[in-house]
Amino acid sequence: MPELTRPRLLYFNGPWDYLGDRMRRSYIEPFNALLAQDFDVISVEGNRDFRVEVETHQPDLVLFHTGCEAPLEPEVTIANTDAFPEIPRIGYVYRDPFSPSRMMAMNRLRSWGVNQTFTCFRPSDAPIPLFKDTIYVPWWIDDTLFRDYGEKKTLPITLTGAGWLNKCIYTWRNDIFSELVTRFPVFHAPSLGNRHTNHDYVGERYARLLNRSQFSAGCGTLSRYLTLKLLEIPAARCCLIAEEIDVLKALGFIDGVNCVFATGKNVAGKVQELLSHPDRLKMITDAGFRLVHDRHTQRNRRMFAEWFQLWKGRRPGQRIVQTNPLQPLRLIDDGADDPACTFPPENPVTQAWIDGYALIEARRWKEGLEKFEWVIRTIPCVAEARLGAALCLIRLGRASAASPHLGYNLNLLVKHFGYLHPDPIDMAFIGVLCLRMKDADSAAQLLGSYGQVRHPALNAMRWIMARVKPELAARPVFQVTEGDEASTVESIHWLQRRTFADWVALLMEYLK
Repeated sequence: MPELTRPRLLYFNGPWDYLGDRMRRSYIEPFNALLAQDFDVISVEGNRDFRVEVETHQPDLVLFHTGCEAPLEPEVTIANTDAFPEIPRIGYVYRDPFSPSRMMAMNRLRSWGVNQTFTCFRPSDAPIPLFKDTIYVPWWIDDTLFRDYGEKKTLPITLTGAGWLNKCIYTWRNDIFSELVTRFPVFHAPSLGNRHTNHDYVGERYARLLNRSQFSAGCGTLSRYLTLKLLEIPAARCCLIAEEIDVLKALGFIDGVNCVFATGKNVAGKVQELLSHPDRLKMITDAGFRLVHDRHTQRNRRMFAEWFQLWKGRRPGQRIVQTNPLQPLRLIDDGADDPACTFPPENPVTQAWIDGYALIEARRWKEGLEKFEWVIRTIPCVAEARLGAALCLIRLGRASAASPHLGYNLNLLVKHFGYLHPDPIDMAFIGVLCLRMKDADSAAQLLGSYGQVRHPALNAMRWIMARVKPELAARPVFQVTEGDEASTVESIHWLQRRTFADWVALLMEYLK
């Protein structure tokens, strides 16, 4: 019987030399292996000419990786992506859903003209239009790496990674750590990020550390989504201690059956009880091991191949949707209502800033500010919360207090991540702040920068600025036609779906 030909995938991948071993071996290499299950992968890195690569490799499908949210991330240029529009192209976004670096990925996807976006986070974690129809690929484990090595259980509790010593992002971890460390021997292995060191636990060394530990703990951050640690621990035959969150329960985890759900108040008692009953601890550990190896390995994440098969078989006007990442993708007719998603959307961080914007619409500025400030205290980099706090402070007559929030957003993208330009909606409201603080020159300087950036909000603010300072009309960047809704970039902000006239009215309201 002749061997079936596998689809040929042209993968625009990396480069990854700006990442440390932990990131490459925990995320990048397993992703490459995931693709290799179903495709004949041709991987190319760095700046490329799309036309040349397609002509050379004759792919059936193209995949673009949009990079990683680490500082010094290179800006990859892929030329001539208007060629070969008939070849399906997909993109993969690997970033925290609360990271403002999502804007980099969004604009790369836009310029590369992808037909479908795949992400490592739920669409509900980043609820803006571009991510509405993404395909969520929940984390998985490489079962050739995370397995039972037969190590002797010499460590009662191992806690790896970040968040154990402070409450930023990982509030649950800090509560757990403070209870465990005073009652039990605890081995703590911090995450060393992109630093190259022989002291970091990565790859097999990390898997063996878990394998010789009786317990290890992890959480889904304050956002309560699936993190890789939550699968790695039981996959290495170590008992998982975790926060009870909807995502874990949807994946099959049950307290006292295949994991331990705990809080700071009861974790010490639960651990002590199981240490006193080693047979029961072994039963729970073994059940967690079986759950992950049966249902959450690379073999259980075939979304890319599944999507490609549906794409090839679709009728004109049909589109591909996902109702649950643990169930098959579906084809529906264009114009049909999206089927309801049945996967848990629980995310207190996102919900808080969504509630904050609802309070802004209700003109309840003080209550809205409280929502945004709660988010910022725990995850400082959430751009949506920074903008929302600034808008509330402006309406409360505290423009000077609003300035640091928008300055934070601008500096994080441009200086920390080294991106080409700030978010256009941030730029528009920084212009508002400058005018409110009687600094028209600074407003003109910022709004006159990044001339290649067009967005309805920024167009509207430049149009307003040209009327505040008529001499600016001589500069091309301020020669905006009334009603200009042209856009060259995506914004990560919630305030998106507005016409030019809507933006002018909103910006003028904040200028009063």
